[in-house]
Amino acid sequence: MINKLENSLFICILIAFTLLNSAIAIPLGEKIAGSGNNKGATACSGCHAANGSGLGAAGFPRLAGINAIYLANQLNAFRNGSRDNAIMAPIAKALSAEDIKAVTEYYSGLKSASSAITDPNVSLSNGANVVLRGSWADRKLPACEQCHGPGGSGVGAHFPALAGQHASYIKTQIANWRSGKRKNDPNNLMKTIADKLNKDEIEAAANYYASLDPLKAGLATAKQTANLKIKNVSSSTAQSMYFTPPAYNTYPQGPLGDSIRNGEAIFTLTNSHVTSKAYVGNHQQCVNCHLDAGRLANAAPMWASWPAYPAYRKKNNKINDITMRIQGCFTYSMNAQASKVGKAPDANSIAIMDLKAYIYWLSSGTPAGETKMAGRGYPKFAEPKLGFSPKRGKAVYQKNCALCHGRNGQGTLLNGVTQFPPLWGKHAYNWGAGMHNVNKAAFFIKANMPPGLPNSLSDQDAWDVSAYINSQERPQDPHHKGNEQETKKKYHHGKYDYYGKQK
Repeated sequence: MINKLENSLFICILIAFTLLNSAIAIPLGEKIAGSGNNKGATACSGCHAANGSGLGAAGFPRLAGINAIYLANQLNAFRNGSRDNAIMAPIAKALSAEDIKAVTEYYSGLKSASSAITDPNVSLSNGANVVLRGSWADRKLPACEQCHGPGGSGVGAHFPALAGQHASYIKTQIANWRSGKRKNDPNNLMKTIADKLNKDEIEAAANYYASLDPLKAGLATAKQTANLKIKNVSSSTAQSMYFTPPAYNTYPQGPLGDSIRNGEAIFTLTNSHVTSKAYVGNHQQCVNCHLDAGRLANAAPMWASWPAYPAYRKKNNKINDITMRIQGCFTYSMNAQASKVGKAPDANSIAIMDLKAYIYWLSSGTPAGETKMAGRGYPKFAEPKLGFSPKRGKAVYQKNCALCHGRNGQGTLLNGVTQFPPLWGKHAYNWGAGMHNVNKAAFFIKANMPPGLPNSLSDQDAWDVSAYINSQERPQDPHHKGNEQETKKKYHHGKYDYYGKQK
């Protein structure tokens, strides 16, 4: 009888132990990170640290808090050879698809730990200049944050977080793109950017990112961005054929300087800035169509707009001054009708006054009344012999544009701030905006898109992708008074206009 009780008790303890052990079993991702998979993949923590912070001295990157899909893409790149690394290739090949999913989700879910240090001999101010400003005019070099997000927070599955990443790792990857050792950048984008950077810029940008706290990435306010003490260089010194606006951060002192500074912040963060967001009914910003904060020639620079007004505009059949022109942008490009206020800012509002101050300052030294300044608007070119086709344009879009603007044109929003603007749908520019015309959008796309790769699309592709984008549905034209056919007849009768024709 006692033996039977002892056996029963032993079985109960064994079952309880098994259940307890099962309940506290280490998840697969954590197990691989800590001890490997016993199939050839060694523990990730050996190189990337137990908390995923990486080992900067050895060039091993931070993994904690990095997007899981991005990490999985990198492991697959090591497997297929588009990333060349003697250590990582055999490890990646030893991981199954299930292993990769588990371990990348594990690291993505970790607190964004960082052990990065900076070189005290490297100027972080120069690094900020590369990361936050770039060098659009002379090299068509966009700011790093254009793709990697504010504060190096990362954007989606293709642009990783760089805040708190080890400078040695960033420098190595740029060198690998330059040499062709790394070839897994979409559309050859990073290879192109890396080739435009000089040694000092690479060093400075890498150290600047290493200095950032990944836990605070993306939380910088417009005011903090505008007040950054960065290198005072003009963005147009290398293009003598175009007007050179005042250098960044050389604002005048006093109230006018404060107004100009705030106007620049509104211009670059229109739909999220405290001064202007109540007037914006979509996810657009002035800087989306007027690149480099309105400075870049051939991207409708603001310095060429100021001297061209007052002027007659067919759009509203009136003589417009610069105030009315800015209000029109809120009405059409920003779809102000759907905003909190329900209309464009009043002429004497802070938003309009500060934007005018900024545009006026950018135009310092331009000749009054000059309407044909070199670099004004977007460079025009002839419609291709094949015309334009939304059907052909869809393929161009998916190959070249979806990476940033989304497969469905929805754009990317980070913490309420537009990273890449929507191109159609309820948060895009409306049917009254000039960009809804196929020819005008084609001119902009050809000269300026993708960022850092201007004129990389053929004329045909630029027209076709413009047709695809502008054949999609978007907010109603403010001219509309209830009768779509009447609106079409009066305002949308041109061959480059898909109003009322979209499927």
